[in-house]
This record gives sequence, structure tokens and C-alpha cells, in this order.
Amino acid sequence: MLDVAVTPLLWRLGHYGIELPNQAAPILKYAERLFSRPLYADAMTPSEKVMRK
Repeated sequence: MLDVAVTPLLWRLGHYGIELPNQAAPILKYAERLFSRPLYADAMTPSEKVMRK
């Protein structure tokens, strides 16, 4: 359930110019694994998809 709440926030970090410190590397790796799931990509709106390049 935590993934459902946290993943959208992690997805938007770059869009809002927020950079996490190097100590957050494990969290960012975790986020990338979540973002690569086909169901995650299918569930995003078009405006969410353009938030990351």
C-alpha cells in the first residue's frame, strides 16, 4: 500500500525541481523499479507521463 502513496510523489520530484541527496540513492533505485512496471505506466495520465523524460 505504501507504493501507491509514495510512488506518485517520487515520480514528480524532478518535475518540481526537487533533488534528493546522495544518501537517497536506494530510494531512487526503488522508485525506478516501480516506474518500470508496465501496470504503473498504463495507469498514468498523459500529463503524468510528460513529467519525466
